[in-house]
Amino acid sequence: MLITLKTKIWFTVFSIVLMFTFFTLYYFPSQQRQLLLKNYNTEIQNLANTVALGVRIALTEQNFDGLDSAMKFVTDDPRLQFVSAVQFDTLWSKDHRQFKIEKTIFKTFPENEHPAPDVQSNNAIIVKRGTFNSSIMSGEILLAFSTKKINESQAEIKRTSLMVSGFVLFVGLLLGLWFSRKISRPVLALCDAANKVGEGNLDQRVKKISNDEIGQLGKAFNHMVDDLSRTRQALSKNNEALSATNTQLNNTVLELKSTQAQLIQSEKMASLGELTAGIAHEIQNPLNFVNNFSEVNTELIEEMKEELMAGNHKDACSIAENIKENQQKITQHGKRADAIVKGMLQHSRPSTGQKQPTEINDLANEYLRLSYHGLRAKDKSFNATIITDFDPQIGKINVIPQDTGRVLLNLYNNAFYTVTKKKELNLPGYEPTVSVTTKMIELPSGERGAEIIVKDNGTGISSKIIDKIFHPFFTTKPAGEGTGLGLSLSYDIIKAQGGTIEVETTEGEGSVFMILLH
Repeated sequence: MLITLKTKIWFTVFSIVLMFTFFTLYYFPSQQRQLLLKNYNTEIQNLANTVALGVRIALTEQNFDGLDSAMKFVTDDPRLQFVSAVQFDTLWSKDHRQFKIEKTIFKTFPENEHPAPDVQSNNAIIVKRGTFNSSIMSGEILLAFSTKKINESQAEIKRTSLMVSGFVLFVGLLLGLWFSRKISRPVLALCDAANKVGEGNLDQRVKKISNDEIGQLGKAFNHMVDDLSRTRQALSKNNEALSATNTQLNNTVLELKSTQAQLIQSEKMASLGELTAGIAHEIQNPLNFVNNFSEVNTELIEEMKEELMAGNHKDACSIAENIKENQQKITQHGKRADAIVKGMLQHSRPSTGQKQPTEINDLANEYLRLSYHGLRAKDKSFNATIITDFDPQIGKINVIPQDTGRVLLNLYNNAFYTVTKKKELNLPGYEPTVSVTTKMIELPSGERGAEIIVKDNGTGISSKIIDKIFHPFFTTKPAGEGTGLGLSLSYDIIKAQGGTIEVETTEGEGSVFMILLH
């Protein structure tokens, strides 16, 4: 149901008037009556206590004239209905085990009133009691005042409230009429003009424009329609030029797609280049071991020849055992170098796109070492604390190892980059730290999955750009240091394998990238 602006204005004004009328007709008179009754009761009770005090003094002094004077203290008040002195007598039972208090009225003003000792307040009168106690007798003063004055005051308040409510209602109706005419009419005219412009009639204008906010809105509407009219004319003139350039744009799109493919390949080659330094450092260690043990074996062979020629077969056999142990170490480190080379070749060759069982912990650790040593090879001063926590229960997960390795390499490089940038700020006590954690995840289907978490304490990512980091060509690095394709390709690679990649970050404190593989 559509509620018009005029209806809203009337409803608002009526609500305000209704609330004010409720206050003036019901709440305010009720509060005034309660206040009047409270003050009236207090006043009567005080008078009753005063009369009771005078009676007690008169009885104590055995001044019976004073007793009359004390009771006549209130007889001049026009509100008085009666004032009575009640005597309390104690009546015992024959066995003197029980008693009851008998109340007797022994004096009343005016004398023609005959109230009961247990008379109570009602709509016509308010009765208050003031007790007295003396050696002669004890009892209480009954003081009754008429409620006529309160009722008259309340009636006056109601009349006044009714007049005020009527006046407010009349003013409210006038204001509602004025507001509806002042606001709804120009707004409706503006809506009608907007509908016609929406239908394509750009000759429509708002004619009656006031100097208030609605008038300003009307002027803005006219300016907008003028701009739309000029824009339509310009678009009409440029339509032919756009048609002529359409073919050129199509050719440009084809070129851009080709360029994008080249950029993606460039990003892959860039990651391979970043691996090269780390691989060189990694392969140097086993090669050094192979060279060292080879040299030692050469010397041991010469020693073994000398011992054989001297006839020391026992010493020769001992040297042969050393040679055998060294040969095993040569083989071990040779296999390590072979594995590193195979890993590099696997990373450099095009991905088959086929998933295969892969040791996730080995994959995560291998690329972490390559990334770290690659940065160390480029910058000898670079250093960072690396923390790993690999879940041994993960085992092998079906992934595309080449593509997943590229994703991990990109995340590691980004993490080391951001902690390096933060270290350049020379913050006191700051220690660059990158941690990698793996966890075995049981999927709803019952299959095993793996979560890889890469965390750094670097500069973090601004909340203003967090939604853009997985967009192609978006980068926070300076010109020449990033292509803006790393995270975009990583997102596509993980998504293509049925996984997810998410990020949590706090600007100035660091980032956490979470990969879920299944």
